[in-house]
Amino acid sequence: MLLTVESAILTRPSNLAELPLTALQTRWWFLCTAYPGGSSPLVGLVHRIRGPLDVDAWRRAIDTIVNRHEILRTLFLDRGDGPVQIVGPAEGLPLEILDLRDVPAAQREQAARDLLHDRRSLSLDLQQGPLVHSCLIQLGDEDFVWSMTIHHILSDGFSLAVIDRELAALYPACRDGSPAEVAELTVQYGDFALWQSTSDTSKEEEDRAYWREQLASVPPLELKNSLPRPAQKGAPAAEIGYVIGDDLVRAIDALARATRCSRFVVLLAALNVLLSRFSDQRDFCVGIPIAGIGRTRPELAKLVGLFNNALALRARLGDEQTFKDVLLGTRDVVFDALDHQDLPWGEVVATVQAPHEPGRAQVFQAMFLHDDVEVASRLELAGLVVEEFPLPIPRILHDIMVYARPARGGLGIRFVYDTALFTPETMAALGRDFEALLREVAEEPACPAFPAR
Repeated sequence: MLLTVESAILTRPSNLAELPLTALQTRWWFLCTAYPGGSSPLVGLVHRIRGPLDVDAWRRAIDTIVNRHEILRTLFLDRGDGPVQIVGPAEGLPLEILDLRDVPAAQREQAARDLLHDRRSLSLDLQQGPLVHSCLIQLGDEDFVWSMTIHHILSDGFSLAVIDRELAALYPACRDGSPAEVAELTVQYGDFALWQSTSDTSKEEEDRAYWREQLASVPPLELKNSLPRPAQKGAPAAEIGYVIGDDLVRAIDALARATRCSRFVVLLAALNVLLSRFSDQRDFCVGIPIAGIGRTRPELAKLVGLFNNALALRARLGDEQTFKDVLLGTRDVVFDALDHQDLPWGEVVATVQAPHEPGRAQVFQAMFLHDDVEVASRLELAGLVVEEFPLPIPRILHDIMVYARPARGGLGIRFVYDTALFTPETMAALGRDFEALLREVAEEPACPAFPAR
């Protein structure tokens, strides 16, 4: 009997040792085996903690989280006809402790970044593990950097906020010996995987038809001044970053209100114009992450797991369009895509029969990621100060990823790029032009998107 998306997710039988992968996990399994490289795709938390941290209580809080969430103890075995996931015992997680207080004070931060970069650049074995790593670096008597890295097949960005919220409750409880106010988990990610493997929805075929039409014959994005594309992905990533000031952010927000859009849509429309100018293409896709179907169900909302989906937003632009035309068109594309967001990305790729090239990501080569809050603000601990400790991304599967996130004094913009394709000079020019374009369109939304040369 096929289940519907409204059907209850039940706890699986206790004797069921091997579980199917979700559609999103299957996609990551494919990516990790089809795009060989020197490092695995990871998501992770990095916090600088200043104050009298109780290290033993911190370790016990992390152990509790790992024991609560089975996915953080999961490995993947290839059975020949496909992979399965197997949950390991609830034995916590080793906390690697590194003391840098013997390093000269002026060199400690860079030494910490080097150590964490090495740990984020590893190629993890999905069958043997470990797929989760926790590291606490001591820079001073009351100065620490904590990092948790998780293979992307286990987790997503939203899950990091779940971990932060649980740490905020569990650490003081472990330190003080008091009860922790964390909700009981009624199901686990493996239960969701089993449910998804036997579920169906009446809307699935409608979604498939939408994406089949929307993404038919979409051309790949090729930016000008790029280097020759290598046969396979695998080069390290690099990035440029800057902060656009509060005055420009307010102007962007005013434009969003005036056009009944959001800041996200304004930024995405401007990025579409920027990429179009740098490629001389008027037709391409930009990918965005979304929370995914699991986050809309109350029994799954508080789980660590891979729920984030991806949407391919197609930009079909015209030489005579104004920026406002592009903006309103982008808004419509976003709204339509959100109506069909439940089909997992791997199934979208299969539906549109996107060609597989080891040197190029399928369907979209650029991604845009927009956050509403600063990461450090998610974790508040009494008696301690929690700050961000930014680290570069070691490798990306796409050509370019553009991040926008609130920062002190405005909005932080980061261009992360594949060093096999782009030089720092090309990315710096892209970054400068993006800020200039945002200022231009915020002042005059009716300006030509593609001025005559």
